[in-house]
Amino acid sequence: MKLLFICMVLLFCTCVHSQGKKDTLFFLNGTKVIGKLKKIKLGVVTFDPDDANDITVKLPKLRTIAALRKIYRVETISNDVYFGKLLPHSDNKTSYMITSSDSLSLYLEEISVLYPYGNSLWRRLSGFVSLGFSYTKSSDFGRLNFDASVTYSTKNIELTISPSGIYTITDTSFSRDRENVTVKLNYYFKRNWFATVFVGYQRNLELGLDRRYQEGFGIGNKFIKSKEVYGWGRSGLVFNQEKSSEGASSGNLVEVYGQFEMNFFRFTKPDINFLLTESFYYSLSQSGRFRNDAEISTKWRVFKDFYLDLNIYTNFDSQPPVADSDKFDYGIVFGINYTF
Repeated sequence: MKLLFICMVLLFCTCVHSQGKKDTLFFLNGTKVIGKLKKIKLGVVTFDPDDANDITVKLPKLRTIAALRKIYRVETISNDVYFGKLLPHSDNKTSYMITSSDSLSLYLEEISVLYPYGNSLWRRLSGFVSLGFSYTKSSDFGRLNFDASVTYSTKNIELTISPSGIYTITDTSFSRDRENVTVKLNYYFKRNWFATVFVGYQRNLELGLDRRYQEGFGIGNKFIKSKEVYGWGRSGLVFNQEKSSEGASSGNLVEVYGQFEMNFFRFTKPDINFLLTESFYYSLSQSGRFRNDAEISTKWRVFKDFYLDLNIYTNFDSQPPVADSDKFDYGIVFGINYTF
């Protein structure tokens, strides 16, 4: 009986899509838009219509969604996770979710996150690249900054590579002021719980740090998935090998770490996205040493996939590698962001 039901729904969907196997948004006012469903996040749909720029639509404005071209990962605000395709539903604000083994009615406003789970490498990649440069004639120096992140997603795995850097350029020198590279692997073993391992590299001359290598592991959870806020946290152990700007090496240092990230969305005009990241480290090798890395990032959408970036970062180390170095560093960075 269930198989017959699925076949009838598929037949109905085929009739609806006379223009080919394309994704479709059905609005409550009867409008139908054909194109590509790119993602849903915190109650807002990002859709690429045929022969037009991307549009963002709030889920309450839709009657139903049909998305047949790809398999999608769907996370709901009740912490359920599904993989499948979306078919039209006769009820308002609802779609059928067809998985490999079952079908269910999915209330659209219950979707927290949806993104494509493609079969090819490129369809599983998402991320952004941000670049900025400033120069003043009076000081005769320029400052270059970049920030990027690329994520590769499968059914149970997320692999993320995130490099960033700030550099000072004068007519006689080039200074690598601040650098950060992290490679993180999350494995989801139960709904929103994941095991995490990561390696990293850091450099911060303001704190007297020439380089720090990191290897860490732990456990994490996506603890908030509402219609306007998306957040996750993780905690565990990290191992550091530091070298100061004076050339002294630390050997192996062990720390307990905790990290959380909160993403706040506002998709009315203007289209603005706020991201808050906090990381805390308490040393088990050096008595009383505590470190904190924090960043607030704001993205303002200019057109399609291009944004203006404003990032504010802070770094604190109660016992920096060089004793007379500053314990606190901060900065404000502007850039142009391309998201894919």
